Amino acid sequence: MKLGMQEHVDVAAGVQDEVAISFEANAVAFYAQISGLAKDKIGYPIRELSTNAWDASKGNFEVYLPTGLNPVFRVRDYGPGMSGEDMKNVYARLYASTKRSTNDQVGGWGLGSKSPFAYLIGADGAGSYNVTSYHGGMMRTYVLSLSAGGAPMMRLLAEMPSDEPTGIDVSFPVRREDIRAFNTRASGILWSFNPRPKITPEMEWTVPTIKSSGEGWTSYKSNDVPFYGPHVRMGCVMYPFDLRQIESTGFLVDSDTVLFDAPIGSLKVTLSREELAYDENTKTTLKNLVATYEQSFISQVRAKVDAAETLFQAVQVFEDETEQLGHSRAHALYNVITWHGHRLTATFNKVDFKTCMLGEGWKTFDKFEDMSVRQRWAVDATVAIEHNPSYSLGRFDMAGLIGKKVLWIRCKRINRDAVLAALGNPEVVDLDTFKVPVEKRVSKTIRKRRTMVVSRRGVTRLTQDVDMADGGYFVESAASDGWRRRGSDFVRIEANRGAISGYDFDGVVETCVEMGILEHGQVILIKAADQELGDNWTFLGEDVIAALKAKVDVTQFTGLHQKNMNHLDRNLKNFSEAPHYPKAPEDIKQFRSELNVLVGQLSSTVQNTTESDKAYAVLQKLGVSVEKPQIACPINTIQNKYNALCMTYPLLGLILKTGGYYGLDRESKAQLKHYFELLVEASDEAPQVAGMAEAEEEEEDELALDDLDEAA
Repeated sequence: MKLGMQEHVDVAAGVQDEVAISFEANAVAFYAQISGLAKDKIGYPIRELSTNAWDASKGNFEVYLPTGLNPVFRVRDYGPGMSGEDMKNVYARLYASTKRSTNDQVGGWGLGSKSPFAYLIGADGAGSYNVTSYHGGMMRTYVLSLSAGGAPMMRLLAEMPSDEPTGIDVSFPVRREDIRAFNTRASGILWSFNPRPKITPEMEWTVPTIKSSGEGWTSYKSNDVPFYGPHVRMGCVMYPFDLRQIESTGFLVDSDTVLFDAPIGSLKVTLSREELAYDENTKTTLKNLVATYEQSFISQVRAKVDAAETLFQAVQVFEDETEQLGHSRAHALYNVITWHGHRLTATFNKVDFKTCMLGEGWKTFDKFEDMSVRQRWAVDATVAIEHNPSYSLGRFDMAGLIGKKVLWIRCKRINRDAVLAALGNPEVVDLDTFKVPVEKRVSKTIRKRRTMVVSRRGVTRLTQDVDMADGGYFVESAASDGWRRRGSDFVRIEANRGAISGYDFDGVVETCVEMGILEHGQVILIKAADQELGDNWTFLGEDVIAALKAKVDVTQFTGLHQKNMNHLDRNLKNFSEAPHYPKAPEDIKQFRSELNVLVGQLSSTVQNTTESDKAYAVLQKLGVSVEKPQIACPINTIQNKYNALCMTYPLLGLILKTGGYYGLDRESKAQLKHYFELLVEASDEAPQVAGMAEAEEEEEDELALDDLDEAA
C-alpha cells in the first residue's frame, strides 16, 4: 500500500552544524516497535500474518488455529515466496517492505512479519517462531528469536531443494490458556477477508442478514456479524471509525452496523494497524463514504416506494425500509420521500373524513367508532366508503364484507372525491349503493334495540328490531370501573347484584349453553339503567342463577373433593413410600395404616371437572354463595396426627425430613428402621421411661450414621 508520505522542504538556514537524527537498533527500540506497539497481543499477529498471506496470494492461503492436541498458530500462503536475499534484507529488517509502490496490497509498514514477537515476548521471557520460504525450487527454514541481550535475531536452520509449491509458512506456539482466545479473535478478524482462507479446524460463521446494501456499503443485522457500529474495510482488514472525527448530516449514527469498503491507500492507519489514523485524507475518504451511503439509501427507499401500487403499500414499504433507522431519522425522511406527490404519514391525516378499522373475523358492531388507523394496516384490507350512516351492518352484509378486514371510511358525499384522492384513489366498495330493504312495522311496539344473540361462536352483539310486547330476558348495561373500551362494557344480570364484564358474561353464557340452560338463538335485550321495561321482561339472572344452583350437587363436596397426592405433605409421602417395619411402636403402626388408606384414596381421586364443579365456578364468578357441608378434610386430620407423633417421637420428623425430593434414600430408611427397633426395645425393657425424655437424650446418637448399627 502506498503510504502517502509527504515530501518536506528544508527551511533551516544559517546553521553552524547539523546532525541527522538516527534510530539506534537495540532491544529497547525493538520492544517499543513490536510488543509495545500492539494493544491486542493475540489479534495483532493473527491479523498481520493473515494480511501478508492475503496480499501474497489473494485468498489462496491456509490458517491453522491452535488446538489442545496441537497448540500452534500457523499461516501458509501460496504466493511467490522470498529468496534468501529478500529474507535477509526485507523480512529480517524493521520497516523494510516491497509493497509501498502499489495499492494492490494492504501492507506496507514492514512490521507485520515480526508481529509474532508481540505475543511471544512476555514477563517470563520470549519464545521463538519459525518461518519457511519456498522459492525458486529451494526451501529455507529460519527461526526468529531474541538474543541474550534482547535484540531480535533470524537464524537459518535448513536449506535444501524442494518441489513444494512456492509461498511462506509462519508458525509459533500458543500457550494453552490462550487457545480459546486465539480462535475467538481469528473468527472476528478473518470474517472480513474476501476471499477467506482455508481454516483448520473449520470455522463457520452465521450467514448475516443484509438489511440493505449499495455500492461500497452494506448494512447488516447487528447480531449476525462480529462487529457493532460503523466499520470500514480496506482490502481485507476491517476498522471501526469514530463519527466524531468527520463532518456529517447525522444520518449515520454509532449504532448502525454498516460496513464500508474503501480503496486500498485511501485511509491512513496506525503502525499496529489496529486503528485508523485520522489525517485529512482519511477524514475526506470517510466523509465521502458516509455521504454516498446516505444518498444511496434514500434513493433505494424512494425507488421502492415509487414502485408501490397504493398509498397504503407505499407507507408500508417506507416503514419497513426505514425501521433500522429508528424513529427520529425515519420521521425526518417523511419530508423527503413521497409517493406520486402524496406525502407519507404513519397514520391517516384525516381531513373531512373519519376512519374505523374492522379486523378479520369480526361479526358485528354497535356503531361507527372514529379511531386513529395506521395506513399500513389497510394494505390487505377492503376499503369501504359510506355517506349515509343508516343500516350500515345490513349494507356490510349485502356487500359480503362481514368477517373480512375492512377500512371503513365515512365522509360527506360532497367530499367523496377529495377524500379518495387524498387516499391515493384506492379501489373502494361504496356502501351507499346497497339498498337495505326496510320491513314495515306491523306493531307500534317494535323498536331498534341493542341485543345479545347466543350463537355457536359465542355471544353476538347486534342492534336490531325488537318487539317490546313479546318480552323475554334482559340484562342491564353498567359502566366499567376503569377506562371504557369498546367490547369491554359491563352488564348486570340481576337487580341487586354487582355488574360483571362483558368477557365474564360471555363465559357465563358459554357454560349455560353447554349445560342446556340457554339455547342457541336466544335473544337477550340490553337495556339502559334508566330505561323502563314491562312486566313481561325478566332479568336473565333470575332464571339462570336458579338453574345453576340446581346443577350443584353438594354431596360431591367430600373432604377430598378436587384433592390429590400433591396436597399431601412431602414427609407424609416419604413415610407412605417407606418399607413396612414389623418392629415399630403400635401407635406408629396404626398411623401408618391410616396414612396408607388416605394415600390410596388420593391416588384414585378422579380429577375431571364435573357439571357440578362448572356450575359452582360460574356461581362464584357471579358472586352467588352456595352452602357447602362442613366436612373435615382427611388430609388435615392425618397431618395433625403426624404432628402429635413427632412430639412423642422427635426423631421421626427429623429422619423423614432428611429424605430427598423423590423419597427416602437408603440411609434414611436404615435410620428409620433402627430408630423404631430402639423404641420397641426401650419399651420392652422400661415401658415407663419410653417417651420424649428418652428420645431427646439419644437424639444425637440416633441420627449419627456411625452409631446406627443397621445403617452401617
